[in-house]
Amino acid sequence: MKFISLQIKDLDDSLGGGFPHPSLVSIEGDYGTGKTAFTQHIIYSMLKAGLRAYVITSESTVREYLRKMRSIKLDPIPYYVGGRLEIYPLHVKGGQWSKFLSSLFLKVARCFLELYKNYYDVVVIDSLSVLAMDTSANEFLTFVTRMKNLVSDGKTIILTFHPNFLPEKIIMKLKASSDLYLVLSNARMAGVSIKLLKIVKLWGTIGERKDIVSLEINPHVGLRVLPLGGVKI
Repeated sequence: MKFISLQIKDLDDSLGGGFPHPSLVSIEGDYGTGKTAFTQHIIYSMLKAGLRAYVITSESTVREYLRKMRSIKLDPIPYYVGGRLEIYPLHVKGGQWSKFLSSLFLKVARCFLELYKNYYDVVVIDSLSVLAMDTSANEFLTFVTRMKNLVSDGKTIILTFHPNFLPEKIIMKLKASSDLYLVLSNARMAGVSIKLLKIVKLWGTIGERKDIVSLEINPHVGLRVLPLGGVKI
């Protein structure tokens, strides 16, 4: 395992030296807590470190995803044009997901990542909620096991999800299997909306780390760490 700098010293220190690679990472958070923006910052840092990234998104088109990155001071275009960043939108006509479609696309995503594992170093699935909300525990266990196998092959797998969409058994399985488990939530500091990043689990770290980090996602400066004093959840 090595650590990829996220280009923010306080955040790197909180994670024990940087973002662990390879690893299985789970990021839990309600709507609007900044899961997508945070994972985009991770992806961008890994691209700058020379790695290749795949994004499977159920929430954006390719153009929307690239625009969101640029809106927080990240420029993904050179990496996208150069083929080191690939984005795969996953949508169902009319947004009508069903148990059959969720199960089907979870298998499709798993098989796709296994088939093309030689072409990427890091994968983000944003979000896992629609793919696993009606999946049986056994089927999800198979998925997690296969993702762990990819980590053994040197890949970093990042899964985001909305906790209300997944059964408690599945969430507990993710916590047990993940090398890094993070929870994002909304808070306010001096009247300004910020994000709280709680580090629930961090395996194999070096150095000193904090359990909670306060983040601001600002369109003028991008992602930054703020002091925790005066925060109201």
